Amino acid sequence: MGGKNKKHKTPGAAAVRAAVTASRAKSAEAGAAGEAQNKKPVARPSPAAVSSSRDPRVRQGPKIYSFTSTSDSGGAANLDKSILKVVINNKLEQRIIGVINEHKKQSNDKGVISGRLTAKKLQDLYMALQAFSFKTKDIENAMTNTLLHGGDLHSALDWLCLNLSDDALPEGFSQEFEEQQPKSRPKFQSPQIQATISPPMQPKMKKQEEDTRIKQKKEEKNKEVNMKEWILQYAEQQNEEEKSDNSKSLEEEEKFDPNERYLHLAAKLLDAKELAATFKLEKNKQGQKEAQEKIRKFQREMETLEDHPVFNPAIKISHQQNERKKPPLTTEGESALNFNLFEKSTAATEEERDKKKELHDVRNFDYTARSWTGKSPKQFLIDWVRKNLPKSPNPSFEKVPVGRYWKCRVRVIKSEDDVLVVCPTILTEDGMQAQHLGATLALYRLVKGQSVHQLLPPTYRDVWLEWSDAEKKKEELSKMETNKPRDLFIAKLLNKVKQQQQQQQQHSENKKENFEEESWENLVSDEDFSALSLESASAEDLEPVRNLFRKLQSTPKYQRLLKERQQLPVFKHRNLIVETLKRHRVVVVAGETGSGKSTQVPHFLLEDLLLNEWGTSKCNIVCTQPRRISAVSLATRVCEELGCDNGPGGRNSLCGYQIRMDSRSSDSTRLLYCTTGVLLRKLQEDGLLTNVSHVIVDEVHERSVQSDFLLIILKEILQKRSDLHLILMSATVDSEKFSTYFTHCPILRISGRSYPVEVFHLEDIIEETGFVLEKDSEYCQKFLEEEEEITINVTSKAGGINKYQEYIPVQTGANADLNPFYQKYSSRTQHAILYMNPHKINLDLILELLAYLDRSPQFRNIEGAVLIFLPGLAHIQQLYDFLSTDRRFYSERYKVIALHSILSTQDQAAAFTLPPPGVRKIVLATNIAETGITIPDVVFVIDTGRTKENKFEGFMDYSVPEILRVPLEELCLHIMKCNLGFPEDFLSKALDPPQLQVISNAMNLLRKIGACELNEPKLTPLGQHLAVLPVNVKIGKMLIFGAIFGCLDPVATLAAVMTEKSPFTTPIGRKDEADLAKSALAMADSDHLTIYNAYLGWKKARQEGGYRSEMVYCRRNFLNRTSLLTLEDVKQELIKLVKAAGFSSSTTSNDWKENRASQTLSFQEIALLKAVLAAGLYDNVGKINYTKSVDITEKLACVVDTAQGKAQVHPSSVNRDLQTYGWLLYQEKVRYARVYLRETTLITPFPVLLFGGDIEVQHRERLLSIDGWIYFQAPVKIAVIFKQLRVLIDSVLRKKLENPKMSLENDKILQIITELIKTENNN
Repeated sequence: MGGKNKKHKTPGAAAVRAAVTASRAKSAEAGAAGEAQNKKPVARPSPAAVSSSRDPRVRQGPKIYSFTSTSDSGGAANLDKSILKVVINNKLEQRIIGVINEHKKQSNDKGVISGRLTAKKLQDLYMALQAFSFKTKDIENAMTNTLLHGGDLHSALDWLCLNLSDDALPEGFSQEFEEQQPKSRPKFQSPQIQATISPPMQPKMKKQEEDTRIKQKKEEKNKEVNMKEWILQYAEQQNEEEKSDNSKSLEEEEKFDPNERYLHLAAKLLDAKELAATFKLEKNKQGQKEAQEKIRKFQREMETLEDHPVFNPAIKISHQQNERKKPPLTTEGESALNFNLFEKSTAATEEERDKKKELHDVRNFDYTARSWTGKSPKQFLIDWVRKNLPKSPNPSFEKVPVGRYWKCRVRVIKSEDDVLVVCPTILTEDGMQAQHLGATLALYRLVKGQSVHQLLPPTYRDVWLEWSDAEKKKEELSKMETNKPRDLFIAKLLNKVKQQQQQQQQHSENKKENFEEESWENLVSDEDFSALSLESASAEDLEPVRNLFRKLQSTPKYQRLLKERQQLPVFKHRNLIVETLKRHRVVVVAGETGSGKSTQVPHFLLEDLLLNEWGTSKCNIVCTQPRRISAVSLATRVCEELGCDNGPGGRNSLCGYQIRMDSRSSDSTRLLYCTTGVLLRKLQEDGLLTNVSHVIVDEVHERSVQSDFLLIILKEILQKRSDLHLILMSATVDSEKFSTYFTHCPILRISGRSYPVEVFHLEDIIEETGFVLEKDSEYCQKFLEEEEEITINVTSKAGGINKYQEYIPVQTGANADLNPFYQKYSSRTQHAILYMNPHKINLDLILELLAYLDRSPQFRNIEGAVLIFLPGLAHIQQLYDFLSTDRRFYSERYKVIALHSILSTQDQAAAFTLPPPGVRKIVLATNIAETGITIPDVVFVIDTGRTKENKFEGFMDYSVPEILRVPLEELCLHIMKCNLGFPEDFLSKALDPPQLQVISNAMNLLRKIGACELNEPKLTPLGQHLAVLPVNVKIGKMLIFGAIFGCLDPVATLAAVMTEKSPFTTPIGRKDEADLAKSALAMADSDHLTIYNAYLGWKKARQEGGYRSEMVYCRRNFLNRTSLLTLEDVKQELIKLVKAAGFSSSTTSNDWKENRASQTLSFQEIALLKAVLAAGLYDNVGKINYTKSVDITEKLACVVDTAQGKAQVHPSSVNRDLQTYGWLLYQEKVRYARVYLRETTLITPFPVLLFGGDIEVQHRERLLSIDGWIYFQAPVKIAVIFKQLRVLIDSVLRKKLENPKMSLENDKILQIITELIKTENNN
């Protein structure tokens, strides 16, 4: 890339090819010029000589790729350093190839052979490999080992690269770069061009021949450059033909070719003869007799084909000769092809020669003056020599008598050492005709390829054309004779291919029959699903469960809580709900908050199914909740109401729950509360929920992605199962919409229960508590929230202009006037309202408010809990720490409880239990406690007014369904995991279908990261594992690779940083100090590893010195402690998720934990972490535009070329002024005045080649391209190795999928890939 790039465009593959072609053409011209000057056929000029010969006045174009083969130019001076070189240690390369070949032998995967392979296509493939200068034996081995396993040209090339030694590979295929001393290898030459070395000539002739040679060389270069394109066109044509309509059979589509059939029979004949010879040695008369019959049959059909009008006699095989001259038996090590069949009989050749000697070709070339008025051939030759060979004497003519006939020997001296002598074999009746005929033959030899014969008399013109035809025929026969071994090999291979196709077809038919027998969906129609479900349910005996329920009903606990239940608004609708469900399969229950629907509606159903035997024999209710904490708390409450003493999932408990990584259910469980995600995973295993009688979807009005997805599936299941019932429980909003979606099902509306609430706003709290906002407080804003980047031009004395980039603060609201509404409050309150930072949660004020509640006469005697709403876990953790360390809250008067889905269920259960009298319970929670759960004893609510929300492309109203405002990668994964077809088609059935472009973007990302197949909705092994992890797909991929490569702990830390935000802060007015502190922690040109380094230092300070040491470390390094706490919690949660998915941490991963805080990362560990980062962040990658500067103190901004255009590294990055050749990973791209890249990491080629996009090999240019725009210098063998390593990684993931308990710790494939990554810097 060099030169000026247009905005949002990057140099594509076409531009690179053009540049390479231009470069190679220049090299060829320079080489030819040097050759002419030095009068040496192989002389090449040095690069310096070429550059010095250029005219300095000629304007140089943009920088181009200048790759040449070792024989074209003089070395590394022409290489573009911006395109990084890929090298693997030779010993390691051999070991990797060994692992690849061993895996191929073990897996023995045979692909589907193309049904449209023909002799012509095989011949094209053979010739394509010949064009690369591979040996015949290697070509035949490659085709046999790949085509019979469903391979193509690329497979054959891969096989050759992996199985041939470097010496046996043609130029450009092995690891020999120009600066090394390459071994001389035969260069590819077109078979049509046969080079001949002529003796020394006169200077003028030399110049002509040199011009011709330069022209030929240019043509050869163009052929070499275009060879790859020709092969790719062949491959594309083959793919297109295979995709074409296969309605007609091959026999109908293709015309009968007797020559192809003849060669096919010749191969079979050879096999039969070998078989007969084997039987003869074994003295097996019966087998010998059968083989002889086959031989005669093949010979008879071949004789018939020989009479076909388009049969080519050149391929004819003499059967008598074959009988007389039997081929020797081939041993096991010898080639199966015996080429002696095609040798001509020596005796027959001698007989023909004798016949020719006896016969004389005598002709009369006389012509009348009327028929020809032009020059005679003799005169024409004399004039031609005078004109074209002015220094040569006139041709000499020597008449030679042959009996009574004549022939003439003509001699033309072209130069001192180059004399042409010709003498025709045709005899004439007089000497003059013989001289004219000799002159014609001399002209024929001198002016080959020119149409001079049209200027000769008709009789001599005819003999000229006769010679030309004979020569062409001879060349064709020679070519046919040369190609006979190839054609016979192709015929034999085609025969094997067709035999294997038949075997595959039979195997697939048998497999299809077995599948049809096993697939119950093919045996049962949609109408029969209900009968099938009822029949399977009839085996269930509900009597023990009914007896248990009757027993629980009689307990005092059940009766006591029944009275409380009867006070709920929903209880009066009990009979209506039950009766409506008996008449309708789908019902919408719209109840206001506090109506009790989440506990009572499932309870009503359970009671009715167990007590009123109205015909059902199945009782299995599933109630979904959007959050884990809701599922647990509701299941606990219903268990108590049912009178169960053992809690959810106990021995005699009818109610249980199942959430991620925690399940409480038993054989007696008939009501299961679970998260929506858990039910979706059950659907992956049982697509019809065959054991479930009722599904209740609670909080459906929240319109989460998962709930909308669940509704689509449930709607389809209802069409297949007539015994399934569905209850949608919603707030009063959108009830009609849900009813319409499910064919206008009935809506039951339930009123809520409300209490009088007294509201106090911020200004009231500040006024009452006496809170004072100090000027140096972290919650006091200075109105310097933003910085603006400006460029300052400073003119020096000499008139030069220096540019400086500065960041100046932008005032956003100083001296703002307060609303007159606040005039009634004190000046202290007005000051606090004016200067309090609205973007920060004032934890000091919350502590003051809690203390005020206990000292205020108005509130101190009120018994009950305090519920505090906070945005997320970090603020919950921070406030919990503040309360734990504040002396005012040390006493037993307070019980502080944190309520968050990431915490254990035991810790959360304490929030719902009543504390002893006199104890104030303080519950810290997020806004999920508003609707999802009920804490019965809450009397005070402190709402900080901040919440976290998933958003996509800007803020949107919360009433908009989540499916319309977030990326859909995880949802598409689940759709494909459940085999529900194309996500685009499936999501079109949603309650609010997302835009096709959004779904397309999600699918494109999944294809890029290798989670699904390119052309069908099918998950790869990686995609199957990602579907199990409820995280962003890129982070999921990073975690999976972190686990299998034994570095899960640090990778989970990096992943946590990506889900949250960077812990580094930049206080107002202290940007330089913050940058300096960050630079001190910088590591390996990576923002990600710099954050990891800061995290390790924080953990060390926390472990060694406690809270005080931790705060000192954070202040000194400008780190936000809250962000670090969040990072730690999210990291632990991610590790739990990965372990739950079956990827247990290995001993290698444990090594990262032990003493890591006191260690620094080694080069090998850094290389591994960067590789896993690349696996997760690809294709967020860009090429650094390296700009050299004369002044080493000058700091130039780092500019990067991405796939979408140029971008600049963000000023907060440690790589903001990085100048080197290489590639940068980036976490995200943001647009301000310009496009910036945030959180970047410098990476090497190996990670991109292992975990990047599609690899394309440009063989002759020695380039590897990734996704068509990322280029590396490398021989073909390297590309093949990386392509095969990707297959190996997939195989490891597939094995893990088949056997989740399998340990990957000692896996050979992962060990060799890890070693490869770690040794890259050593190369």
